[in-house]
Amino acid sequence: MHAVSEPQPTYVDNRMTCALGGNRRAQRRWLTAPALGLILLIGLTSATWAQSAADSTKGGGIRGRIVAIGSGEAIANGAISVRRAADSSSVANTSAGPDGSFHVTGLEPGQYAIRIRALGYSPLVRSDVTISREHPLADLGTLTLSAFAVKLESQVITGERQDVALSPDRNSYSTKNMTTASGGTAVDVLRNVPSVEVDGNNNVTLRGNANVVVQINGRASPLSGEQLAQFLAQIPASTVTRVEVATNPSAKNDPEGTAGIINIVLNQQADVGLSGGFNAGTGTTRQANISGNIGRQSGPLTLYLSASLYRDHREISGESNRTNLAIPIPAFVESHSEGQAQPRFKSMTFRSQYKLTENDALSADAMLSGGRFARQSTAFYSDLDAEREVIGLFTQGNEQTWRSLSQNYTVAYRRTADASTTIFSTELRYSNDNNSSNNNLFGELLQADTSTGSELAPREHDASVDHVPAWNLQTDYTHPWGTGTKLETGFKGTMRSTADNSTVAFLDSLSGVYTPDPSRANTLDYRERIGAVYAVLSQQIGKFQTQGGLRLEEAATRFRLPTVGQLFDNRYASAFPSAILSYNFTDMRQVKLSYSRRISRPNPWQLSPIVNRQDARHQFHGNPSLRPEYTDAMEISFQDTRSWGSMQINPYLRKTAHAVRYIQTIDSTGISVATFDNVASTLVTGTDLNVTYRRAALTLFGGGSVYRYSSDASNLAGNLSTHSVVWNARVNATVKLSPVTDLQAFANYRAPSKTEGGSQTAFVYMNYALRRKLWGDKGSVTLRVADPFNLMSYGFRTADGRVIELNEQHFGQRGLFVSMSRTFGQALKLRPQQQDEPQGAPQPGPG
Repeated sequence: MHAVSEPQPTYVDNRMTCALGGNRRAQRRWLTAPALGLILLIGLTSATWAQSAADSTKGGGIRGRIVAIGSGEAIANGAISVRRAADSSSVANTSAGPDGSFHVTGLEPGQYAIRIRALGYSPLVRSDVTISREHPLADLGTLTLSAFAVKLESQVITGERQDVALSPDRNSYSTKNMTTASGGTAVDVLRNVPSVEVDGNNNVTLRGNANVVVQINGRASPLSGEQLAQFLAQIPASTVTRVEVATNPSAKNDPEGTAGIINIVLNQQADVGLSGGFNAGTGTTRQANISGNIGRQSGPLTLYLSASLYRDHREISGESNRTNLAIPIPAFVESHSEGQAQPRFKSMTFRSQYKLTENDALSADAMLSGGRFARQSTAFYSDLDAEREVIGLFTQGNEQTWRSLSQNYTVAYRRTADASTTIFSTELRYSNDNNSSNNNLFGELLQADTSTGSELAPREHDASVDHVPAWNLQTDYTHPWGTGTKLETGFKGTMRSTADNSTVAFLDSLSGVYTPDPSRANTLDYRERIGAVYAVLSQQIGKFQTQGGLRLEEAATRFRLPTVGQLFDNRYASAFPSAILSYNFTDMRQVKLSYSRRISRPNPWQLSPIVNRQDARHQFHGNPSLRPEYTDAMEISFQDTRSWGSMQINPYLRKTAHAVRYIQTIDSTGISVATFDNVASTLVTGTDLNVTYRRAALTLFGGGSVYRYSSDASNLAGNLSTHSVVWNARVNATVKLSPVTDLQAFANYRAPSKTEGGSQTAFVYMNYALRRKLWGDKGSVTLRVADPFNLMSYGFRTADGRVIELNEQHFGQRGLFVSMSRTFGQALKLRPQQQDEPQGAPQPGPG
């Protein structure tokens, strides 16, 4: 028996695993080095070019003084950033002196916008600053800032368009200039985000951990596994405003997802009068997508509607080589597979808001999405004897069609103290996901041997229908005391259920009719109720900021299998503390220590004992006895912003009890059987590093991580404990060839690593893109090359003493894509939806 490490629950969805031969792996390693080198060469060349192009004739300036409103007290060390009004590019950054005064020099004549930020005060933006040759100095005089209730401040990198915002317990990545994702989907966006990895099956991991909560606009998606993967593949990249990554959220947040939270923030803007936009794209994989939005604000009423359509057609392939150590015949099994994947999806979002007063608003929102995902594949098997002579030949086919309809409705009331501070909110949310799948398995025996028998199993038809309704009621209250203390409290109640009916039928060769197999039919009914209360206290003392929180939850679950008369009840209470201590050396340099406790609860798919056959040699069933896993996490974060860019380094430690792992066994007949089980514990220690560098027209965003993974699986048969060191690196280089044209290159590499019972091969993904702005900032056209060297695949090596197996999958990501976008209107946001927002999260910026 062997296990696959945490990121591998995706194997349940694999139709055919395939192996990576030695020569191909050597070729992948050889190709990876020059491909990464190419990106670095582009960056170095561009940096030299940009430096030579720098203009040394600038002589204008901006000066002023910042003070606190009311008292007139000078605000020292405030951060001042200056941008060109024409294209919002950053041109200068400075800090206020002890008396609050500042002076920015070396500016060309033109229009500028200036942004002033200081701890404990609301930001101030002036977009009407003019420098001319006749008046080279713009004196803004005395500028007043308003104090607001303390929160752990975000440290915003002043890179162009604020692409990256580093905060105490989440980082925010804007998609505005994410050119290598243009014309793609949310999956392409996530592949550009540090610490996040998305495999060819669209399964998401954070720091190598698959137990991550994916939120849409601050609300956790009820989908998981394959359903979540396909849902992410239907969201056009053009509708994503930013991605927020919280690896150590506070007690205010739902504690589900031991790896943390990934929040995908969708565009939800409406402008004064009528406004909107559209995006359309196509590609060589026969991809086609189109999306549009329209909004209107009139007096207190704001309405917003968006819709999208997406389709694609990708060629998929794979290889598999197996050596049988315990079974004499066949001694070896080799195979290759070919097929197609065809996703087709559509979605619609409606938002409405009515302002009762300047500080009070009612909102009603709806989100509908659905579609069809089809996949066909055929695997060709060869059984070999000890001399590698062919003794048996057969094929295995798989045809799957999956359909879905997801609905989400929310009504909410919100009261704010100002534009960025919500002091009371309550919302009721209902969601319902309906899914159905049909899976046909078939094969053809070309040459029989003792392992295949005289004939293969008859053609099989598997069908399932599931319904996943959920209700959520959430209330949050914030009470500030002066400008130094803030208390946040709240309640959340959740009720959700899953009903699934599955049938299996075999084709009768004589009658030509499918006959149901009662022993394989099953029904499950899963219900879950969770009640939670929390309190979070924040305190600022000089340059120190502290936060302590506690969340108390009680959960009750009922898992019923009516067809077999089994019932599993579970009731448990949990406490989830959190703490943050930060120190601001300056407004641009901060160190922070944080702690939190989180949980990952088994979902019905992991619990269901219903057998799901991928093909004749691969099947999966859940484990009704699976327990929740708990993770205690501690992080230290140091972040620094300079005129050239910024840096963030995060050492961390995560200890997990009852860690859930995807376990795979190969029985005596050679069938791979997979399930989930709890290992005693795991320990992960590692460090993340993210660096942004700007030099004139060049922006480099790069970094990586290294961590040591250690698991204690002595409680499982065979003691699958393992130790491994894993590292990855990524780089994103953007060159502004002109004010309206930019070139971007992205590469991500994860080194091979050991897991329980085997090892993973290296993972490589690259994208190149060229974008040209049109109609000013109102539109653009983008040409994108995805996976140009055709390196993206997933491989796994298994060795359990009975077999040695090498598998590799290719996902057909390589392609050339073109997209165009156009918007109209001025940006004016609706009031943000209530979110499970970590303390200190950055406020939404322009999409």
